[in-house]
Amino acid sequence: MVNQFPLQGDIIFDAKPDAVPYNYRISYKVSQLCLIMYICGWGTSCSLIKLHMISFALLSRKNMDNLLEFSDKTNESVVVRFDPAVNRALTYAVAYGFVVQQQNGNYKLTDQGKNFAERIKLAGDLMVTEIRELTDLSKRLTESRIKELTEIWRDRHAED
Repeated sequence: MVNQFPLQGDIIFDAKPDAVPYNYRISYKVSQLCLIMYICGWGTSCSLIKLHMISFALLSRKNMDNLLEFSDKTNESVVVRFDPAVNRALTYAVAYGFVVQQQNGNYKLTDQGKNFAERIKLAGDLMVTEIRELTDLSKRLTESRIKELTEIWRDRHAED
């Protein structure tokens, strides 16, 4: 098996024999999550819901615009898709040593994960669209805003 994430040298995304969409490939998803935490995380840390929200927003410009409006409180309606690929990629990111789960349940980049995200950004030709959109979002989506959303979900959908 080829090492997908070499610790030194160039970043390599290997071609796969099966036609798997890029956004479901573990190497892409792990890279995306590291970038999300690096660019949008407070102290390079994010909740699981925040990771899911941003990952879904990166699927289309419409999704990202909707998340930006929600973050800025100009739109109270936001779609959140919980993608099993995000959970699977987090498991790999932890195994690769890029991410640790904190006591509060949030995920945080390790120094190795920060280095990996920095190398992706510095490459200049990798994940350019994702980096631009994450930079636009940056720190606008706060954990307190996400907590407001989860409280709305509980109020509307939780049984007494």
